[in-house]
Amino acid sequence: MQGVYNSLLWLSASLLFPLGTISPKVRHYFGHRLGWNLKQDCPHILKNSVWFHALSVGEVLSVVSLVQKWAQKYPQVPLFFTASTLTGHQVAIKKLKKVVSSISYFPLDFPFIIRRYLNQVNPKMVVLTETDIWPNFLTVLNQKALPCLLINARISERSYKRYSLLKPWFSQVINKLSFVGVQRPEDAQRFLALGLAPKKIKIMGSLKFDITVPDFDKHFIIQQKSSFGIDPSRPVWIAGSTHSGEDEIILKVHHLLLKFFPSLCLIIAPRHPERFDKVALLSRRLGFETSRRTEGQTTSSQVIILDTIGELAQIYALADLVFIGGSLVPIGGHNPLEAARWAKPIIWGPHMFNFSNIAQQMQQAKAAFEVKDEKTLFYIAKTLLENQKLRNFMGKQGKDLLLKHQGIGEKYLEIMARFL
Repeated sequence: MQGVYNSLLWLSASLLFPLGTISPKVRHYFGHRLGWNLKQDCPHILKNSVWFHALSVGEVLSVVSLVQKWAQKYPQVPLFFTASTLTGHQVAIKKLKKVVSSISYFPLDFPFIIRRYLNQVNPKMVVLTETDIWPNFLTVLNQKALPCLLINARISERSYKRYSLLKPWFSQVINKLSFVGVQRPEDAQRFLALGLAPKKIKIMGSLKFDITVPDFDKHFIIQQKSSFGIDPSRPVWIAGSTHSGEDEIILKVHHLLLKFFPSLCLIIAPRHPERFDKVALLSRRLGFETSRRTEGQTTSSQVIILDTIGELAQIYALADLVFIGGSLVPIGGHNPLEAARWAKPIIWGPHMFNFSNIAQQMQQAKAAFEVKDEKTLFYIAKTLLENQKLRNFMGKQGKDLLLKHQGIGEKYLEIMARFL
């Protein structure tokens, strides 16, 4: 099966590689993941380093606190950090540039590229985040007797069904991992059903709880609103990390809400940068006074497109309520704790399966509402905007829940130290 996998890998690369001659984005992506820019990203050969990897923006943000804690505890150990996507790489630079020795892109899963990375980085341990399992990468590490940990791991029902079709081979792949720390009991059950040795797995909880919880600062919120050109008295709701199919719903609900709250401002943050233009155009086409974050202050805007990378988690501070994107369409939702840390009431749709455990805990704590469609989203948003006492209660419940579950990073630090 490994031979079939490698054949498909080479075929995919050969079909996509010609795009690099006409697409700067593809050329940039391949150039970095083929290791052509490795010595530029990591100019000095590292010794006895720890290599952290996170796929994209969400995974990067979930592991930032852990990387920072490791750097503080073991300042003598060089740290190498990789992401797989352009946006993930940008966020890593913004959050970790002063913490790690080097930041680069994760290599494509070809053994000769992986060995090139290992020769430059010389890790004593590799730490993968959430879902990135690459057969050749794990095989090469295994051959070199390098420990590889998968932390904050999860397997969705959809991925589990797909992996189950290849269980005999996939079982061999995942057993090359030294340790797997999972978020939820169902993740543990799926890994075990796929053949992972029980001694290698532990239910840890979600590392996403280990984020900085800021103190309430009224002046900071006023300052944030001012940077958008929003008067301090204006109510604001934020739709974070939206996907195609949701923006239309959000904007229609905003149109209805404006009838009751004429000064209401919507900040909408599309998940993917390539959709910034499309969402801005859609908003203007629907008749809203629309501006973009990168255009500067516009005091009369009814809708503001957050067309920046890595800023959303901070911008949640100025919201009166928050909607979590990727949940009205079957994407699986995004991290609601980024809003909960600011004590904000939260709404999401019926598709939060990537954060099912966190979503369940937050709903049980009465920190969030789940809505089914445009009609219920309007009703709940209107109710929250009318009721400050309810908003304050929900926000406090969410923040208290977050504080209650912190400390998972410290447990991971103890486990990682054993493998050094």
